[in-house]
Amino acid sequence: MKKILFALTALLLFVCLQTEAQTKRALIVAIGKYPDVEKNMWKVISSANDVPLIKGALEKQDFKNITVLLDSQGTKAGIENALDKLISSSGSGDIIVIHFSTHGQQLEDDGDDEVDGLDEAIVPYGAAMSFNRTLYPQLAPGYIRDDVFGEKMTLLRNKIGSGGDVLVIMDACHSGTASRGAGDAKIRGGAIPLVSVDYGTKKLKQSDERGVFKEEGKTKLNADAATYVLISGAQAQEPNFECSDDNGKPVGSLSFAFSKAIGEITDTTTTYRALFALLENTMREKAKNQKPVLEGDGIDRILFGGEYVKQEPYFKVDVAQSNKTTIVIKGGEVSGITAGSIISFYPIGTLKPADNKLLNKGTVTAVKYFTATVKLDKPDDSLFKKAPLAFVTELAYGGKKIILAVNSLNGADKKIQTALKNFQLVEFTKKYDLFLDTAGSVDDWVFKYAKDGKSFADTIAISDTASIKEILKRYDRFQYLQNLSFQEKGLSAEVELLFLDQNNNIDHAKKAERTKFGPLELKEGDTVYLKIKNTGDRDFYVNVVDIQPDGHINPVMPNKNLEDKNGNPSPLTWDQCIVARRDSLLNTNLFIEVLPPFGEESLKVFLSGDPLDLEDILTGNDDSRSRNARGVLNNLAKVFVDSKVNEAGSRGIRPGAKPKVNTAQNGTIFSVNFNIVPN
Repeated sequence: MKKILFALTALLLFVCLQTEAQTKRALIVAIGKYPDVEKNMWKVISSANDVPLIKGALEKQDFKNITVLLDSQGTKAGIENALDKLISSSGSGDIIVIHFSTHGQQLEDDGDDEVDGLDEAIVPYGAAMSFNRTLYPQLAPGYIRDDVFGEKMTLLRNKIGSGGDVLVIMDACHSGTASRGAGDAKIRGGAIPLVSVDYGTKKLKQSDERGVFKEEGKTKLNADAATYVLISGAQAQEPNFECSDDNGKPVGSLSFAFSKAIGEITDTTTTYRALFALLENTMREKAKNQKPVLEGDGIDRILFGGEYVKQEPYFKVDVAQSNKTTIVIKGGEVSGITAGSIISFYPIGTLKPADNKLLNKGTVTAVKYFTATVKLDKPDDSLFKKAPLAFVTELAYGGKKIILAVNSLNGADKKIQTALKNFQLVEFTKKYDLFLDTAGSVDDWVFKYAKDGKSFADTIAISDTASIKEILKRYDRFQYLQNLSFQEKGLSAEVELLFLDQNNNIDHAKKAERTKFGPLELKEGDTVYLKIKNTGDRDFYVNVVDIQPDGHINPVMPNKNLEDKNGNPSPLTWDQCIVARRDSLLNTNLFIEVLPPFGEESLKVFLSGDPLDLEDILTGNDDSRSRNARGVLNNLAKVFVDSKVNEAGSRGIRPGAKPKVNTAQNGTIFSVNFNIVPN
């Protein structure tokens, strides 16, 4: 996104929300140890490790009626009986969550209703797979097809009615392209489609980029049926990879991301779409080669029917590794904990630190992938024995280095390592973030993303050390802003990019078409509009910037360089960017023209209870102009001033300094993600 035009027009909406109590029920199906692996071809996966993640997340949300089918309990009959029992026992207004951690498979479509000629299916315990097409009639009945599952979902939705919710989570894949893997991560599914001998002559061969299970069945859906939301770990044609949890155990990437997202929500008006956005951020880090999918007619409904229980994120204490002066917590680098952060300890059961008694606190002195060591401010003989909950109350940021690799052509890798020897921002290892490679000739070089090989920034000469450093500094800020996320109590919002019709009314049909697989898909040449809804209990100032996949950062609001539709200057200043409690702001004359580069892009949203102007700071201009109404940089602005990288490749206002964010008092920051594709 590059071209942004503006003339301010505000539309204020007041929304009243009413909720009522519901019974919360869940069914978890986790099949990892399939029988007769060599004969049936379904390899062992780590589904059992997903159960405590999902069950724990749901129990925190007051789900007390939770049924778990593990391994041999998850036969086809066992799963179908559990679904039937769930339907019969559920009542009006209930909230239902159904989670699958299994292999997935594609079968020849038996109803001619799939664009690619393939049904998606769950692989129950005991289902068999073979490359021999003549065995299709014997093997196919062992699977649970999407239309069979959809029939049961219709019965369930009709039973619980419009006051209820159904959320289905599919941590499986149904792809026949298992070669698209990375590293040693296990793939859930990945076998070629199971089809008959004449499949190729009578079926369509179109790509199906949606999720996994559609909700249609033979039974008619009632007009007052419950809403339905499906979150899939990958598109139908993609493999679904496992990852590691915070303790290094292999788990389903979607299961991990879901449990983490549930712990990060602090707003009772969060929707399923907003939950998916949090989940998607974790998936982007944990499973870079797959795209989760959000489907259904309830994605903009409030989570769990409005009965969400807020739990501020915390970490558990490793009692065996702790003592009276040093506490080891079960959360490390992969959880975003950094050296220098302040950890506060509270009693078990604490939902919000502000509502309970502080037991002790300390500073993180060492961080590993899955653990962090905390030196207590005051020695305590009994603290670690109480197994308290650890909350990050001040986050030290800016300590993560860029992992770089360089093409060895003509000794370029050695030359760059020597040139950047004292540049503290960079580290050279095999598992890299960026790769400096040739761009068509030995004279032109370019930085490329490790995840997809796409270019970051323009081409440069391998001898241009100064430009190389500047690009690395730009990438550092880009990476830092993308990953930064925290929330101040009472400051929350929903931010959407919308399409408007010729009468300046919201085009809901077009938005639904472009979001049917989860993330918003924008096409080159589109025109979109920004809507901001205050879902918190305080007025706030909002700043929004656009972060392109090539690292460029463009101000959206405030923006002193905006023009109206006639090309006349129409600056949007910080004092115009305020949204009152429970109001919405839709600037119908602020239109954003979508242009390349293509790929994943983000709007970064900053909310502050105090006047805030980050435009110049975030775009690299003169920081002296980025001040609030009193001429003083507020706390949130200082975070970004201190994050700038100096010529030595280090951050902070003094050598070795690590700026800290007070996670309860410095505003709210979150991302709105979308994809830009060619028209």
